[in-house]
Amino acid sequence: MSSIAGPFILGISEKPQAASRIAIALDEKNKPTMKKVENISVFICNRDGKKIVVAPALGHLFSLSSISKTWNYPVLDYEWVPSYTENKNLKTKSFIDAFKTLAKNAEGVILMTDFDREGEVIGYLILKYAIGRIQAERMKFSTLTRTDILTAYNNREKTLDLGFLNSGLLRHYVDWLYGINYSRALSSALKRVSGRFRTISIGRVQGPTLGAVVELENELELFVPIPYWTIDSKVHIGNKLFSAFYEKSKIITHHEAMQIIRDCSRLVGKVCDITKEQVPIFPFPPFNLGDLQRESYKHFKFSPNKTLAIAEKLYLSALISYPRTDSQKLPMTLGHKATLQKLSNQSQYAIFAKEILDNKKFKPREGKKTDAAHPAIHPTGNKPETNLQASEQKLYDLIVKRYLSVFGRKASVERSKIKIDVNNHKFEVRGSQILDEGWIKYYKPYYSLEEQLLPEIKVDSEIKFKFIDAKERYSSPPYRYNESTLLKKMEDEKIGTKATRAGIIQTLYDRGYIEGRVIASTPLGNAVVRVLKEEYPILVKSEMTRNLENMMEKVQEEKSEVKNIILEIKKELKEMLVLFHKKETEIGISLYEDLQKTEKSDLLTIGVCLECKKGELRVIKSRKTGKRFIACSSYFDKSINCTVTYPLPGTGVIKQTSKKCPHDGLPLIEWRKGKFRKIICISPECPSKKENAKNEIKK
Repeated sequence: MSSIAGPFILGISEKPQAASRIAIALDEKNKPTMKKVENISVFICNRDGKKIVVAPALGHLFSLSSISKTWNYPVLDYEWVPSYTENKNLKTKSFIDAFKTLAKNAEGVILMTDFDREGEVIGYLILKYAIGRIQAERMKFSTLTRTDILTAYNNREKTLDLGFLNSGLLRHYVDWLYGINYSRALSSALKRVSGRFRTISIGRVQGPTLGAVVELENELELFVPIPYWTIDSKVHIGNKLFSAFYEKSKIITHHEAMQIIRDCSRLVGKVCDITKEQVPIFPFPPFNLGDLQRESYKHFKFSPNKTLAIAEKLYLSALISYPRTDSQKLPMTLGHKATLQKLSNQSQYAIFAKEILDNKKFKPREGKKTDAAHPAIHPTGNKPETNLQASEQKLYDLIVKRYLSVFGRKASVERSKIKIDVNNHKFEVRGSQILDEGWIKYYKPYYSLEEQLLPEIKVDSEIKFKFIDAKERYSSPPYRYNESTLLKKMEDEKIGTKATRAGIIQTLYDRGYIEGRVIASTPLGNAVVRVLKEEYPILVKSEMTRNLENMMEKVQEEKSEVKNIILEIKKELKEMLVLFHKKETEIGISLYEDLQKTEKSDLLTIGVCLECKKGELRVIKSRKTGKRFIACSSYFDKSINCTVTYPLPGTGVIKQTSKKCPHDGLPLIEWRKGKFRKIICISPECPSKKENAKNEIKK
């Protein structure tokens, strides 16, 4: 334990790296003193004759817990407790102790956490439960640059933002109430009929998200491809060959398709019309978090969760603005000229940044979406202080180039069409020419245009086709979700928030409800949704969570009170859970039957046992320990005297492959956890594993 002599102003920061940057900016010499308090690094700085101690949190230091410690439902009473008491893996005790120690000599407190709902809640809970106060001043900033931090300090609010605080607290209460109650209800229903305890969890946001995946899976199972025909053709114009598009994109019957081919059998047509049109292409709007996550997935295959994690690193390094934003606005007060001047000092952006500066037009093109706290994501212009990792460099480059592009002039493309008549059937040849690349050159390689120049030709000119054929095709099933498109689905349905959606998708992976980069629901995910849809459909539909999101927005706008909403939610929850109690056996039976099918389908035969050459190698799960392993079928058939076993990873999905290990001839299995997939030998002594271990050490 170490204390700091008072009096001083205590600053609450959200993370250690942010605390360091804030302290450097606030200290008049930009050299704050670092000191250990309860083994946590805090920063002492001096400004305007005042001593300021900036101390970090580590995200949420407090979490909700049931007051009653009995395992039942409904659970309607809760309290805030130190997070390390709920999760023994969290290393938050020292941070709470540090704030308690510093509180003794603090004459005032400034909240310096991220300015959003979660930041307000994190700071308020530290203020109330660690420091013992309910009032503090508030700094609001969107970047961790010295300029923004000083502006925020000089213009700090006298009180917390009650709209953000109350809506943030409400979200925690609602998510906790729904999550704990329905997870306990489902688990209890299963235990009642099976005698087995297994946690079957679902939440207010996870339910409709998983429901959307399973609904699509059901559509795919029921999908029947329908035949149709297309007319494919190539045409000679000048000395080149071009694709020609028939006037109907789909022909419903084979008879009609064959009639078209017969009508066009001479393969000669006449130009009946030529059109040219100049089309403007405007810049994309600045990035909000959802747009950034989708664009990042498109170009780099980064998951939404990974994109957010990288963006937060770039934010803490003062390279970009706060990433958890819905905004597509870049107000002029951000000082775009100064940012562009900084970017002009970075070699890879210098040419384009200087070009924009020379044009002296600093009003960016914006989108429609807004955010109550932060502007769109944009670079600060600061140079990276250290070399960025490859993934960080990719995302930073994407953000910078998107920012540059919004200052570019519109691009202009000439679209041309040559329409050809073949015995009263119309075909169209399409061309394009870039007249002005405009903003697109700033955003390359993330967007580009392809040209197809058409030769000069006159109306009534005769045109010869190389071929005109009918091709049978089949209607395609809907595409499965990937993380990017599922995120878009959540946005469209207003399920969750910009800050939580990526985490929700990851939770569904972690719980074994979905798997794969091309997302498929697992048998367990299907079972949970089927039971809920039959017995309690509100939990897998988006209407309920969307209505709750609207309530939280009203609280944020201070048009509704948290207390009244919570009372109403508790009342509804209690009524719904009473009904659940009455159906608990019925729900449990349905859930148990599905889980039994799942477990039977999970029984895998890996291959022939090479030890005894009689039995089969199977994946076995120990009833006693719950651990799984591969064993010879002698485990069940005692007439086979074989004791060979092989360990398996404790988590993830195991699948059979037809491949053999080149080192020892044993079967290779596929191990998949979430979206990660690996082909491995079943033997722990396999030379390939030892080689991989050596490579890991070298790295």
